[in-house]
Amino acid sequence: MRLGVDIGTHTARAAFLDERGQPTLVGWPGGAEALPALARQTPHGLEIGADAARALVGNAETTVAGCTRLMGRAGQLPPQLLERLPYPVREVGGELVCNLLYAEVPASAVYGRLVRALSDAAERATGARVDELVLTVPASAEDRFRVQARAAAEAQGLRVRRLINQPSAALLAAGADLPADGLIAVVNCAGGTTEVSLAERGPAGTRVLASAGDPLLGGDDLAWAVAAGLNQRFQQAAGVDVFAVDDSRAAALGLRAAAEHALETLAIAPELLLTLDHGGGFGRDLATLVRRADIDAWLAEPIGRAGQLCARALAAAKRAPRDIAAVLLIGDWAYLPSIRAAVARAFGQPVGALHTRAAESLAACGAALATAADAPTIWDVTPYPLGINCYYGSDELFSPIIAANTPIPTPPVGAPGAFTEAYSTLYPDQTSVTLDILQYRGERVPATSGASRVFPHECEQLGRWQFVGLRPPPGQQAPFTVTFAIDADGILRLYAEERGTGHSLSASTERGVGE
Repeated sequence: MRLGVDIGTHTARAAFLDERGQPTLVGWPGGAEALPALARQTPHGLEIGADAARALVGNAETTVAGCTRLMGRAGQLPPQLLERLPYPVREVGGELVCNLLYAEVPASAVYGRLVRALSDAAERATGARVDELVLTVPASAEDRFRVQARAAAEAQGLRVRRLINQPSAALLAAGADLPADGLIAVVNCAGGTTEVSLAERGPAGTRVLASAGDPLLGGDDLAWAVAAGLNQRFQQAAGVDVFAVDDSRAAALGLRAAAEHALETLAIAPELLLTLDHGGGFGRDLATLVRRADIDAWLAEPIGRAGQLCARALAAAKRAPRDIAAVLLIGDWAYLPSIRAAVARAFGQPVGALHTRAAESLAACGAALATAADAPTIWDVTPYPLGINCYYGSDELFSPIIAANTPIPTPPVGAPGAFTEAYSTLYPDQTSVTLDILQYRGERVPATSGASRVFPHECEQLGRWQFVGLRPPPGQQAPFTVTFAIDADGILRLYAEERGTGHSLSASTERGVGE
């Protein structure tokens, strides 16, 4: 049996194809269709899912919630995320490791255990063995995230058939609900990021034209924004700064949980009486009446950024709102009225015209559909520009080789249209060169001259390789080429060749040098 797996910041889902070829979600006790995406470290090992969720507030310092926010970005974790964590983290071997009192646990290990739990549940439900997986990843997931996700699942003894971006998987599952031809906007309102993909549907398949994502605009960030608004109110009304009550962050996490409850309730109700129990360390109960207008005010800035993402995706695809045939809204946070209003406004659509049916589970169902041998074709794009470090005059710059929103898979090494750039060593008689594989996630379109120049310190390093054994003519620099190739899973391969000698280096961010 093949299984589609979708692991988000707050929930994890899996689906398989029934005898009619239709996706069926893996169920859980009590009728739930999702597993809480967290793990608690105990003296006896990791506790996964619902059991860990029941003890979350009192055991936050031993619980990894939102492992996908901590993967693929070791060394570049945004300070806003670090400040919210109730436990210390450090980088080990390029991965983020969480210190959970009883043990240090890599974020990717939690991801792998969640995949294992979903697979075990599917086997119990069907009586069939899971042979292969299709894993979803955010469209904005960088190379390292993809490598870590695949490796984490395979470390659990599970074979990964392919990776598929969540918006692309949702397009597969939405099927007949969307126009068969035309430009579709998919807005993924996930717990850890908001991202927008524009895809052209036609008889030959679906081709993604562009995507834009914000890794600090997920539902988790919206809940923290509401928590900040509530905290300011408590400071003014009661003189209590909940965020500063203790060093363990327990009170702050309790306020964040209350903020999420307020978001869920006020999506369907006009107001809510929110109460924090004095057990949180304030010395007395705190209470306030929260109205939907308060939520809208606290979320004005992040919701505005969601609208800007839509505009960025349109600009990258060279399209206008009038070109959009339909808008598909997916993710655990697609229910928020303010999100729906902002997306509808950005694409010039009535709120009622947005496609939101089964928004939370479409990616998992689409991943299940992608397990079929005859699954419809979807061509995706790479989310960020990729290149190497290179000197231009006296300045070391980011030298782009592949631009953002380049269709993948790209042509392989040696094929027509392969992404190859020519370079030379910096000094005469130089016999080795360091190749830093860089990824840029900023706002500029990188260039090697003018205002769009990007410096290596503004980028994330995906890998570093030494190209040694160069043989330049005496007194001259060694000329060489660098080729980047990205496979359908979004994973990068590098190939460097010294011109004139054929001396080469082949490496992959997934497996290392010399495959």
